[in-house]
Amino acid sequence: MKHARAAFSLLELTIVIGVIAILAALSLPVIGGIRSRAQRLQCMGNLRSLHVAAEQYVQDNNQWPQIKGNPTSPAFAQKWISALSPYQIQPKTWICPTIENALGNPDYTSPGKQRVDYVGMPFDDKPMTPHQWPRMPWFVEYGNVHGNGQLIIFTDGSISDLNTLAKKP
Repeated sequence: MKHARAAFSLLELTIVIGVIAILAALSLPVIGGIRSRAQRLQCMGNLRSLHVAAEQYVQDNNQWPQIKGNPTSPAFAQKWISALSPYQIQPKTWICPTIENALGNPDYTSPGKQRVDYVGMPFDDKPMTPHQWPRMPWFVEYGNVHGNGQLIIFTDGSISDLNTLAKKP
């Protein structure tokens, strides 16, 4: 009596590999979408941390940080990083992960290479100016990297993107 061996035929194996390849191809855009949403959430978390630190700075110093200069220069970045570092803000908090990936993950921690991907709005040195209007931006993301306009955090701590604000009546 001969026993038949249980095995896959070449056709069955090809079909299984084909189905797996199709499922993998269908899931790639979904994974990319999940990654971009996670990076957007990380940016929003960075903005919230910057908002809290700036609020503490205003309470301690009775004014907004008086940082002037070109927002793309390392010197400008270093001034902002130094101003909020006493409030537990690390240089990485200033970096948008989407922009970081687009730039090829360069070193931003070395002196002279620091950058900020969120620009603080200029206010005068009067104590209440940063709190005068609840919908006044405090920090704005440097570029439209999430596909819906720059992320903005306001005086009241709310976050929105530029395109959503433009659509509101």
